[in-house]
Amino acid sequence: MTWTISIRGQVQGVGFRPFVWRAALERNLTGWVANGLEGVLIKINASEQQALDFQQYILLNAPKTARITTSAIAPDDTESFFDTFSISDSHSEGLPVLHLTPDVGICADCRAEIHDPANRRYRYAFTTCTVCGPRFSILTGLPYDRPFTAMYTFEMCKACKAEYADPANRRYFAQTNSCQDCGIQLRLVAGSPVPAALAAGMSGETVGAPSDRFVIRQLKQPVQQPVQQVIAAWQQGAIVAIKGIGGYLLTCDATQAEAVATLRQRKQRPTKPFAMMYPDLETLTADAEVSQLEAEQLQSPAAPIVLLDVKEFPLSGFNRPGIAPGLHKIGAMLPNAPLFELLLRDFRKPIVATSGNISHAPLIFEDETAQNELSGIADLILTHNRPIVMPQDDSVLAMQPSGQSVILRRARGLAPAFIQAGKQAPDITALALGAEMKSTFALAHLGNINVSQYLGDLADFDTQQRFQLVLGHLLGLFKAQPAIIIGDLHPGYFTTQLGQSLAEKWKVPFVQVQHHKAHFAAVLAENELFESEEPVLGVIWDGTGLGDDKQIWGGEFFIYKGQKADRGAEIFERCGHFGYFPLLLGDKMPREPRLSAFAACYGIAEADEWLQPKFSETEWKLYQKLPATETLKTSSVGRIFDAVASLLGLADKVSYEGEAALLLEDLARGHYKQFGFKQPENELYELIDPEYPTLLGTKKLFRQIISDLNARKEKACIAATFHFSLVKTIGQIARQWDIKKIACSGGVFQNSLLLEMIEQHLTLDYQLFFHRQLSPNDENISFGQWAYATATGSLQSLHSPHSSSLIPDHAFSPLTSHFSLLRRYVFSNSR
Repeated sequence: MTWTISIRGQVQGVGFRPFVWRAALERNLTGWVANGLEGVLIKINASEQQALDFQQYILLNAPKTARITTSAIAPDDTESFFDTFSISDSHSEGLPVLHLTPDVGICADCRAEIHDPANRRYRYAFTTCTVCGPRFSILTGLPYDRPFTAMYTFEMCKACKAEYADPANRRYFAQTNSCQDCGIQLRLVAGSPVPAALAAGMSGETVGAPSDRFVIRQLKQPVQQPVQQVIAAWQQGAIVAIKGIGGYLLTCDATQAEAVATLRQRKQRPTKPFAMMYPDLETLTADAEVSQLEAEQLQSPAAPIVLLDVKEFPLSGFNRPGIAPGLHKIGAMLPNAPLFELLLRDFRKPIVATSGNISHAPLIFEDETAQNELSGIADLILTHNRPIVMPQDDSVLAMQPSGQSVILRRARGLAPAFIQAGKQAPDITALALGAEMKSTFALAHLGNINVSQYLGDLADFDTQQRFQLVLGHLLGLFKAQPAIIIGDLHPGYFTTQLGQSLAEKWKVPFVQVQHHKAHFAAVLAENELFESEEPVLGVIWDGTGLGDDKQIWGGEFFIYKGQKADRGAEIFERCGHFGYFPLLLGDKMPREPRLSAFAACYGIAEADEWLQPKFSETEWKLYQKLPATETLKTSSVGRIFDAVASLLGLADKVSYEGEAALLLEDLARGHYKQFGFKQPENELYELIDPEYPTLLGTKKLFRQIISDLNARKEKACIAATFHFSLVKTIGQIARQWDIKKIACSGGVFQNSLLLEMIEQHLTLDYQLFFHRQLSPNDENISFGQWAYATATGSLQSLHSPHSSSLIPDHAFSPLTSHFSLLRRYVFSNSR
């Protein structure tokens, strides 16, 4: 009898077909396996029990990077008989239903090969196999086969073809297979003037137009091979731009203070911490405390940056003040690709590995752009001729003592698929465009959800173009035509304006969701709490978001009443918030924590002693008049953190978002490391006024802080008490409403100390829920917008066309025009 088994999920580009082939041969089954637009399709001749057993084996033993969402088995009406079991040509009929596989870090087998002199891939910088290598970053179409990747124009040599066709070889049907004879070529490019020490022995020709700052030169015959040349450059203090998996990285020797300072100056990044890449785990553990869970994350297929506590005396001697000014944590990663594995193994020291761009601009991923824009920053550029299709920053996460991971940036290795086993989205194609900062978009299509990689802050025009490029690419891959578009309430956001424009062009509804309700909906949906029969308290703390009352929210408490809630009405009740204080000077306030301190303490006479020295005489006189005339108010806990940091003398002006809060967290952590978390209950700031239980006393909080400053209490103790008081306030609000489930979202919950204290003090009495696959910051807004619209019934009455062919191609402009240009770029620049 013939049986058909279908497997859906993240099942392409993970070695699934070779895995199925081997399993079938072990059981003497005949038939075939193929990729299709719905995932993996299997046909076998077998008895019913054999077929069921085979399906069960596949589900229980799938490749470790596979994530299966659903599987079905059925007898095949068209009875077929097969002589052997084979991997069949991919099926391209129908509409794409599969989850996209993210890029996968170098596996142990490939790592061993590139260091083995007897192996034919010895020191080949682009070694991959069926279970590792680039995936999403090189994907131009579906299903996942070589013709639909940036590897299309690289024709395999005889030896690689033999591996590809050999069922016993681990490169059997490896779509990225290549070697030194047929594969990707490194190229070294230098800026001018080339440092004298680097120029020795090099001949060059001009390949770019000269300018008053630099001339691009291709190094025709460097004395050493590119890898050795880069190492020599690092040793001499040079800045080297290197083309990675998702874009260019700017690198230098992390132990050379002058090199680190030069990179900061050229990149225009005064104080924001740099990430570092280490040769191996052993070298890293000599510099930082690395738990077993953190080590597992560092060595996982995603190969993210992980935040780690620095040891008192780091053995490598990295330039700690230059790498992470004022902080006791570093962001570290291990080599995620063979090229970096070779470089770091030979260099034997950590390097700075930061995004290849000028601060606030998007990551550079195109070769021509890199040569034009990075040559003013980098002394050398190490590039290659495999195009990057989808740019992605490195993912960043932190581990909590409880074992919970907190994703701070979701990108390479994690995006774009969002998978909840056993859960399927409504069969309506919906596009949610997210917020302004830490932008992402979410595309729900044919029951699946994709949440894009982190795309940056959309105040920048280049980032807006990048956002549209990635959006056009995913719409093109899935042939998706949204039946509804969802955006933020704020009329000034780029995503709001884009959503309105696309909705009008495509003649579909445009629904707007309040920012903090989207946060709450995201954490509820991620933890499957919309099905809860009990109410859930949402604690949503962040920097900014336009509220229903046209004020700027950011310190909110909501109640979701559970399944009893009326889905046709407002499902979230705003049951409390921090007291409003003036929002001064718009976007200047987040950049100057002193303004937050001034606004939060306005009217507290005792605060002037601490505030006035932060301003010039002219500023002080001018700012005294502002609060009385400012009609825009805020409840933002993010700005409250800024205000406390300023009062404690940590930061009056900052160069990157969250800097003041990081310094405040670091100061408080130092206190708790010395004294532990067992803070007396009487040492907390009281925020709740019994007469106004829904309004937290912002002014009351700052009066207590000013009192402690005037009493000359240690500032580290004040920072610790502030954190402790926030935690206790969450418990008080939950008790007040008699709610046992608490869900937290918003950028404030990136604070690892705050999360640790919440778990320490509230776990015994409450069920706590945090984000697991998404970041607590605004990256989750797009997913939350979709979840809110789904929960409130906005999608129920819609008909969803599943194919973009149902409307004219020009209706996608400018989005699909970006995708078309991208494909032409890939195919014309691969060789």
